Amino acid sequence: MSGSLKRVVQRHLIPAFLASVYYLLRCRAFVNPRAQVQPTRRITLGQGTVVKSFAIIQTSGGRISVGRKCAVSSFNHISTVSKDIVIGDYVRMGPHVTITATTRNYRRRDKLIIEQGYLDKGITIGNDVLIGSGATILDGCTIGDGAVIGVGSVVTGDVAPYTVVFGSPAKVIFKRR
Repeated sequence: MSGSLKRVVQRHLIPAFLASVYYLLRCRAFVNPRAQVQPTRRITLGQGTVVKSFAIIQTSGGRISVGRKCAVSSFNHISTVSKDIVIGDYVRMGPHVTITATTRNYRRRDKLIIEQGYLDKGITIGNDVLIGSGATILDGCTIGDGAVIGVGSVVTGDVAPYTVVFGSPAKVIFKRR
C-alpha cells in the first residue's frame, strides 16, 4: 500500500473508537472516541495521557511523541509533515491549541506554491509546560521545561525554561522562580 493511500485509510476509514482502543492497548493512553488520532506507529502517546473529544493528531511522515500524563484538550490540532514533534511529560494544553510542525516554501514566483515543497524544522516542547487556550506554536520552536504559554499567544521562536510568555508574537513576561 502506498504511503498516501495508507494515510487516507488511517485518517478516514478506521473508526475513531478503534483508534481509541489501539492507543489504550498500545500506549495505555486514553483517547476519546470523538477525537481523531491517526492510528500509526509514528504517533506515540505516553502512559496516562488523555486526548479529549474533537482533538486531531495526524502526521504525513514525521513522528509525534507525546509524553506521560499529558492533557490534549478539545479542539487541539497537532500535525506534522516530515519533521518530528516531541512533547515532554506532564504537558497541559487548553482547548483550541494548534501545534504545526510544517512550513510551506513560497518564495519563488516562477513556480506554484504547491510545487515548492516544505521547509520543515520540527517542534520540541519540554516537561511540565502549560499551554493556554487558543495558543499557536509554529514550526521550528523549542519550548523549555516549566514554561507557560499564555492564552492566545503565537509562539514563533524558542522559549527558555521556566519562562512565561504572552502575546502575538509571544514575548517574555517574567521568569518563574
